[in-house]
Amino acid sequence: MSKAEAIVAAAGPIMNFILAIISMVIYYAIFRTTDMSLSILEPWKTALFYLVFINIALGIFNLIPIPPLDGSKILMHFLPTKARIWFQENQLYFYIVFIILFISHTVSNLIISAFGYIYTGLAWCVESLFNLF
Repeated sequence: MSKAEAIVAAAGPIMNFILAIISMVIYYAIFRTTDMSLSILEPWKTALFYLVFINIALGIFNLIPIPPLDGSKILMHFLPTKARIWFQENQLYFYIVFIILFISHTVSNLIISAFGYIYTGLAWCVESLFNLF
């Protein structure tokens, strides 16, 4: 794994988090400056929330360090040579582990718990930004 491959692998999750931030900023910009009781804005509120939710969840999901996800490619860049070789030689077993974790809902539980922390921190940052004005 070269440095460039790790950067390319990190681009997807980073883009998901950037899109979540942009969506949350738009959400706060619209709903801090307008009357929240307007029923015409309700679909926009829902759509923006789902954009934030989906992008954070996809970013977390892609960072899981199990092949075929991007997190494994990022992790391989930081592993020592022997560990990297072992990781590459045993990728097939990691696919099986990933399927078992996915079926057992371990992956979804991880995403849900991490989502709460990331969403709360992101909301705090964006709200603090809007409180400056």
